[in-house]
Amino acid sequence: MKGKLVSLDPSMTAEDWDLLAQWSSSEVSVFSSGGVYAVTGEQLRTQTSGRMTYMMVIDKDGERVGAVNWHQLTYDGHFEVGSAVGIPELWDLGYGVEAVMLLIEFLFHQRNAHRIHLKTGAFNRRMVQIFTSGHIRIEGVLRDYFFLDGEYHDAIIGSILRHEYYHYAELDGDQASMDLIPAEDKVEAKRRLREYLTENPIRF
Repeated sequence: MKGKLVSLDPSMTAEDWDLLAQWSSSEVSVFSSGGVYAVTGEQLRTQTSGRMTYMMVIDKDGERVGAVNWHQLTYDGHFEVGSAVGIPELWDLGYGVEAVMLLIEFLFHQRNAHRIHLKTGAFNRRMVQIFTSGHIRIEGVLRDYFFLDGEYHDAIIGSILRHEYYHYAELDGDQASMDLIPAEDKVEAKRRLREYLTENPIRF
């Protein structure tokens, strides 16, 4: 899972959990989850174990600059995703958008997702920009969902379905780049198998 700016790393170390906990206690958490939460790395790991999967966002220099997460909802193939760029100096540079799109690509192309669900605060300018990009279908508003800075804020709910994602990928010409195995390797494997079975048919 690698893009132009960042890649996603599914291996989580104790130091990674501590870093996530540090971000949870800072302004970063306001944009990812609507508030600041004091928690240790071990508490965060224990609370989310078996319920939510995290991946670290790595920049081109190998530095951990953020995280994405996902968990399955009620039905197979239905996922909710979240993200955070932990270094404010990197906000508005495209790191968060690319990290989210890499995660969505992974869930559709490798985990057979049917529907990906997103939720954000109406105060989150950067996520609202993603929601209004045309790729995410806004489905509704949860009134007074978040309490921040002394007042309530609405939450926005959106989603993208499998066929919609592949439609956009085809328009952008990105579908082939998602594959883990090159198309020519798949063709060659099938050719060899076909030749072998022609010469050595399976007998019942």
